[in-house]
Amino acid sequence: MAKRNKKRKSAVIAIIIIVLLLLGAGFVWVWATQLPGYLTTEKAVEKYFEAITNEDGHLYKKTCYTIRWRDNYSSDASLDDKISEVLAMQSGATYGTVNIISVEKMDREYAEKMSDSLRTRYGIDQKISRVARVSFTVATLFDGQEQSSGTITRYCYKQGGKWYYLADPEVIIDMGIDE
Repeated sequence: MAKRNKKRKSAVIAIIIIVLLLLGAGFVWVWATQLPGYLTTEKAVEKYFEAITNEDGHLYKKTCYTIRWRDNYSSDASLDDKISEVLAMQSGATYGTVNIISVEKMDREYAEKMSDSLRTRYGIDQKISRVARVSFTVATLFDGQEQSSGTITRYCYKQGGKWYYLADPEVIIDMGIDE
């Protein structure tokens, strides 16, 4: 009888462990693929240009804004209006392969400046952990002619373990970054 109870306990423990592992794997999958942001700066830059090319406002939000930033955005125009305006300005250009040349993680003071800027401009209390300067080229097709972009330098920021493309020019100015 004791042997039988021991087997049941072992089976129950094994089932609990399997369920916990599956839940953990599900959480990691949702965090890595479904929530905004990306695991690398390279992916954030690629997805930004994919959003611009496809005029995809949803992808643009996922690529450039944390959930807290989206939910607490306060400005004269709504975030959706701002994104629509940005996408309309880029209309007609198609972007292809992005080739990353360099990624330079900047001093933490830039992350602090960005956090301060978000607090001042949008009333968002968000801790930015890193800012990175990313240099890259991107294949551009405009009016049927392929062009080389030359080297472009833009910025990404990290919050909650994910990287986002920093598309807000006012925040970049607040950070004191020379373009």
